[in-house]
Amino acid sequence: MLTSTLEDYLEAIIILTKKNKKARIKDIGQHLKVKNPSVVSAVSTLIENGYARQKRYSHVELTQKGRIAAEQIHQKHKTIAKFLKDILKIDEHTAKKDACKIEHIISPQTYKKILLALEETER
Repeated sequence: MLTSTLEDYLEAIIILTKKNKKARIKDIGQHLKVKNPSVVSAVSTLIENGYARQKRYSHVELTQKGRIAAEQIHQKHKTIAKFLKDILKIDEHTAKKDACKIEHIISPQTYKKILLALEETER
């Protein structure tokens, strides 16, 4: 099972891969504002659990399992941030910060209601 911390690493890897075509340990650390040894440890756990792979001294790649999980996490983050910003009128910085916390604990039922609320406002 993924912890909220490991979910953050998956999300960082997918964001960096989309932006830079690769996710290096150093870049992941900068993105998450953590030190490289923490990144190495988390990436090792992701590799052990089949979410990522890495050749020695190379960038980190997501496996299919990792990519699916990362996309779901990232989509949930974007959706919650949009809800906070557009529906609740929270400023963008706070919405993004809060969405990062909420995405890990929100129930599927509540998330579904957020999706429905956003769909209603887009009609």
